[in-house]
Amino acid sequence: MRPFIRITAGLLTAAALLLSVDIHAEAIQREDRIKAALVFKLVKFVEWPASALSGNTPLQLCAYGNSGVAEALAAADGKPARDRTARFRKLDSLSTAEIKGCHVLFVAGGARELLNEVPPALRIRGGGLLTVSDHPEFARRGGMIGLALGENKVKFEINLRAAREGGLEPGASLLELATIVD
Repeated sequence: MRPFIRITAGLLTAAALLLSVDIHAEAIQREDRIKAALVFKLVKFVEWPASALSGNTPLQLCAYGNSGVAEALAAADGKPARDRTARFRKLDSLSTAEIKGCHVLFVAGGARELLNEVPPALRIRGGGLLTVSDHPEFARRGGMIGLALGENKVKFEINLRAAREGGLEPGASLLELATIVD
């Protein structure tokens, strides 16, 4: 009887572990969807320079790096955003040529390019490129908006100086909800 109990206990433990992995994977997917929705909503509260969004140019949402957030952000393709149509594009690199035409750029927090600092290509003066990442130090290292988890919700930090140097003006209602960093 004892071997039966040991086997049953082992199977129950394995099932519990598998179940917790599934729950964790689902939570990550939900977190990624929430972050992507937040990135998409931020667009409403940022003013771009007239030169960046001229005519009826689509709003280019770009993403770099392997991330569930980037995958979830792709769902915004074709949706209305700021009286325009959002278009999604996945980038292969963070080169200036690749970034050209992007209005919003999400960089996955795990991208190796963010290990030490925000790459210079993401800090174009007056370029009208809103940079967002879920890297924990993104906004503090010179990126514009950093997404972070806290108290069971996604919070965000804004580097106001970086945004203004990029030619963008975050709205007052956005600034009220954010933590301002320099």
